[in-house]
Amino acid sequence: MSKTDAIITNLENFKENHLLISTYSTNFGKKKLIVFGGKSKKKNSSYVKGIVSHIEFNESDNCLNSNVIDSYDWFIFDKYRLKTVDYICYLIDKILFLQDEDSDIITFYKELISKMNEGKNYISELMLLEMEILRSSGYQPDLNEKVISKIFKSSRYSKFRTNQELIYNLGEDLEANYLFFDFLGKVISRVLINLHINLPFSRDEIIKKN
Repeated sequence: MSKTDAIITNLENFKENHLLISTYSTNFGKKKLIVFGGKSKKKNSSYVKGIVSHIEFNESDNCLNSNVIDSYDWFIFDKYRLKTVDYICYLIDKILFLQDEDSDIITFYKELISKMNEGKNYISELMLLEMEILRSSGYQPDLNEKVISKIFKSSRYSKFRTNQELIYNLGEDLEANYLFFDFLGKVISRVLINLHINLPFSRDEIIKKN
């Protein structure tokens, strides 16, 4: 039996009363697991797209147990936050496959969910998570000084050497945040086009720019 913390990125009906869940974890990468009786009222609250759970499964990829670690309060979420959950789960489900023990995807995702639950601005957490998804999937953009200067029309942010340093130092500068958000959108769009993947909705629907 294997145990791991994982994000549930998708759910599908499987036969009569069962579920097929897509999960992403640091230890196992992307996996599809069968939840027997997963559509029952007793179990369905444990299997919701976008939650982070501690799951147990066997060699036959049958999910034996799931305990929610972090979930989102979707009853209070506006359309932007709900779209954000859908968007991140879609990205993970489509472009991440292999395990990556150096990945911070689950950590950044939990930080994003926490900010959204608090009703706070979550653009920094969102962009950090997007950058980590790109890195883990092998599509991280080269953020050299020339690229940074072109994004911000200034070399002000070119001294930062890691994604976290750069994004955290954008601070409350909304204009700078939106410039980098738009840049990441172009990178992700290019990656998805190369993989022949289409987002089911516009990425602009996940952030309210005001």
